[in-house]
Amino acid sequence: MSACDMQELRWLAPQRLLTGAGCRHRLPTVLADDGRGNPLVVLDPRLGDAPAVADLLRALSPDGRPVARTDQVPGEPDVDCAEAIASLLKAGGHDCVIAVGGGSVIDASKGAAIAATNPGRLADFEGFDRFTIDPLPLYALPTTAGTGSEVTRVTVLGVNDPPRKMSIKSARLVPVAAFVDPDFLATVPPRVGAAAATDALTHALEAYLRPASTPVSRALGLRAATLILRVMRCGADYVTASNLSDLASASMLAGLAFGNSDVGPVHCLAESIGAVYKAPHGAANAVFLGPVLTYYGDVVAAPLAEVARTVWSSELANQDDLTAMGVLLSAVESFVADNEVGTLDSLCGGPIDCERISALAESNNSNASGPIPMTATDYRRIIEAMQPLTV
Repeated sequence: MSACDMQELRWLAPQRLLTGAGCRHRLPTVLADDGRGNPLVVLDPRLGDAPAVADLLRALSPDGRPVARTDQVPGEPDVDCAEAIASLLKAGGHDCVIAVGGGSVIDASKGAAIAATNPGRLADFEGFDRFTIDPLPLYALPTTAGTGSEVTRVTVLGVNDPPRKMSIKSARLVPVAAFVDPDFLATVPPRVGAAAATDALTHALEAYLRPASTPVSRALGLRAATLILRVMRCGADYVTASNLSDLASASMLAGLAFGNSDVGPVHCLAESIGAVYKAPHGAANAVFLGPVLTYYGDVVAAPLAEVARTVWSSELANQDDLTAMGVLLSAVESFVADNEVGTLDSLCGGPIDCERISALAESNNSNASGPIPMTATDYRRIIEAMQPLTV
């Protein structure tokens, strides 16, 4: 974009965005300020009795009565799960949803908030602004540093016939408040946290590299990517309090970046294997990020070199763009390997149907948002380079 081109920025973000250790304790006050007195809490079933969750639930129930809650959310949520939560919302007359979990829980809660107020099936609302009635207000408390869903207008849900991932996008899906509290990250297994961090890096870089991104989205993407790559330099020893705080902030910044821009081809592939093979979304992005960036080649060398030089300023100050880009790609590959995030084969249970996944990726509504045009042929070449013996 030249300096003379005009852009209009319509910024989407939660009305209230609270960050920092312990910010979850402000949730009851925020609910009271908004006049919300009958929430349904949607919990990640993997949280168990994590201390940060336990004291949050106590704070939501000062009189000792149990707060209404459900934890029936699978690792890869689908429309049936979201509609089941919507049934609980309607049956209980709830006036808002509190999502406490990773991207699966927040996305399922977004879908439920739509289905609780709109007639029809969630699949009818695929695309941009297809529903007519405002969803129930959503309060999001992310417990992983990856998805960024706590600040975005998007929910991604599985559809089973045929298996695929669909996106519902609307400004009305942005949570009314988000609480980005790194205390929640203390009990996340390192392998899961590493996959989430690479998911957040994917959000940051895809927003940064998208040609149609605004200067604000690119700036946020650059800052988020810088924070995450600095943590990635620690390899398998990345889990420290300061690193978790940086990852929580970076994930939120990356969410704001792509939420006001878009993701791209890495997500198109990740969502496709998630739909067909139930591959975990963060890990799927982790295995595809390096190969897709490598496939772009020289087109992204200069912008990725800018990111790399921000992180490794002294080492790369006099290196050319391709060398700097290579350092970034190697750092991501090493972090994924050191933390045993997985491989394409391990995530999918063996060789994948290359033609099917390539076609699904091309049909994804974020396919056009990459730095180069991508077709099913391009996606097939990426997969074949990763896994030559596809069926």
